[in-house]
Amino acid sequence: MATLSMMRSKAFDTADALGNRLLSPPLGGGFRQFVNHGSRSKQSIAFTFDDGPSVGGTEDVVAALDACGARGTFFCVGDNLRANAELAREMDAAGHVIGNHSQSHRRGDSLRLFSRPALDASTQQFADVLGKRPRLYRPPWGWLTPWHGRRLHRAGYTIVGWDVYTLDWQESPPTPESIAQSIIDQAQPGSIVLLHDGRPGEPSFAKQVTGAALRIALPELAAKGYSFETVADLLDIAAYE
Repeated sequence: MATLSMMRSKAFDTADALGNRLLSPPLGGGFRQFVNHGSRSKQSIAFTFDDGPSVGGTEDVVAALDACGARGTFFCVGDNLRANAELAREMDAAGHVIGNHSQSHRRGDSLRLFSRPALDASTQQFADVLGKRPRLYRPPWGWLTPWHGRRLHRAGYTIVGWDVYTLDWQESPPTPESIAQSIIDQAQPGSIVLLHDGRPGEPSFAKQVTGAALRIALPELAAKGYSFETVADLLDIAAYE
């Protein structure tokens, strides 16, 4: 029985790694339906944050951004958004952009051939909280099939990927210094940085490593001449309908 369990675990890990490679940025994802970065001639970077809003972690990230006069793009999970609606509205009012990261952070939404009703329900959830419909979408886990990409485009979304990847999502993440250095080493003009401010399904999550990494990385990147924009500004597109 233990051997069977180990075989199943190994098979899952293999499928997960293959899915990440084939369906996620920067290489995979619905036949290049992601936008992974902005113009390489623009000395600006967009910092993006997935899986919140979660009380504690999200507020710490916002404070780190505010300290440098930066505005972030937060790809929120609908369940978390509903639980922390007032926090999301405060972030929006402060100039941060709220994007859709699905209703419940399930990879199956992208794999299913027919899931437009779930997408429409998610879009309506964001509209109910924010009073407007987001036009930026990032699939859970970054998994995007060609058919789900077509659904998203038909619904009016720009599908946002990344070109700077960090490990702040791990259960035992690297140190803030290590995360910050990975951002600094990978950043280019027009980069979109992937970070995480919360945890799906957890309205409260005291995540501190991301905010701490930002407090190191942002001043160093600013000293190199970078400015910080939302994804909408970086790509010169509308954030909302």
